[in-house]
Amino acid sequence: MSAAAGDELRELAARVRGRYGRAHEHHAELGSTNDRGAAWLRQGAPHGAVVTADAQTAGRGRRGRSWQSSPGQGLCVSLLLRPGPLPAPSRFGALGLAAGVGLREGLPPLRQPVELKWPNDLLVDGRKLAGILCEARWVGDEPEVVVGFGLNLHEGSVPPSLREQATSVAEQRGEAPVPTRVDLLASLLLSLEGAIEPFLREGFAAIRERYLPACGVLGRTIAVGDAGEPSSARRGVATRIDDDGALWVRPAEGGAAFRVDSSDVWLAPGG
Repeated sequence: MSAAAGDELRELAARVRGRYGRAHEHHAELGSTNDRGAAWLRQGAPHGAVVTADAQTAGRGRRGRSWQSSPGQGLCVSLLLRPGPLPAPSRFGALGLAAGVGLREGLPPLRQPVELKWPNDLLVDGRKLAGILCEARWVGDEPEVVVGFGLNLHEGSVPPSLREQATSVAEQRGEAPVPTRVDLLASLLLSLEGAIEPFLREGFAAIRERYLPACGVLGRTIAVGDAGEPSSARRGVATRIDDDGALWVRPAEGGAAFRVDSSDVWLAPGG
């Protein structure tokens, strides 16, 4: 384990107010906090342990995409979970939705509302503020889970080439002070605990009424497919979310609604 000299994230364990974050590793640089988190779980890391890094050299998002952030400008975090045997493993796919609720509720007030883009992004005015990547392996009937998230905190966390697609807490705070990374992370972890623990006990039903009002795609016309090949995407209206986190879409061309378990989803023009 390494830590950048003077880095305030080393103080996390002393700042947390719940179970999450009491065990903590901070690194100046890692390939991926999720990879280190998975290794730590195999070595016996406790439920609620956290891995952070100032910089990642191989950070990734959903569907293998990279996550870019300048060193020390944002949050690169992996939360480790040992939920034990799950009462309904088939509903475990909605974990990312619960994580989205927790992150959204733990943020400081921003100038514009934060939307949850199914299944794994937090957006402000259509621009990405944070992304989530959940990964798990099963040991018998019990999962070992890594909930990774990256959040753009300072304006330097968004590369110039992505400023039309991404935003930061600092930009959305305007003249208001920006929390320190350790204070913000402590707040986020407490909020994540308040969303994830009920989800682990009761499934999506436990956080449904907190998720749906913030979901930015329900009731709107969306495109579903590969964002790299938008011409082949299907269009339709997002109608509901199943207990396992899947999205249902009513096709624009008519016919039966179809279920989306894992795909790129974006608002269609005019949606």
